[in-house]
Amino acid sequence: MFDVEREFPIVALFDEINRIFALLFHQRRMELVTPQIDLFLQLKKDILEYVNAGNKLLTHQIANYKFSVTGHRYVATVDLQRRTCTCRIFCLDKIPCPHAMTTIRSQHGDDFGNQIYL
Repeated sequence: MFDVEREFPIVALFDEINRIFALLFHQRRMELVTPQIDLFLQLKKDILEYVNAGNKLLTHQIANYKFSVTGHRYVATVDLQRRTCTCRIFCLDKIPCPHAMTTIRSQHGDDFGNQIYL
């Protein structure tokens, strides 16, 4: 029925449109895939900064999983069970803030690596 494209030039037009959209979608997908490496590097950098900032803070246990963290003229309350902190970084970013890093270190010692996400 549609043997010859010359009889139906619309088919060739749709094929070209399909090719262009496929190329655009592929380029867009590649743009979204490559920044993930940068995102992980940024997260790693943030975590290292939080660990270093947490080295200067003092932790006092209030209850089983609640801690009071003092330093930098600010007192924060960290709840490790609920994964919350009054600075709201731990709540919003889901990455332990310096206060949470300090409390995790006080509970698990310097080798707290994967304990952050337990």
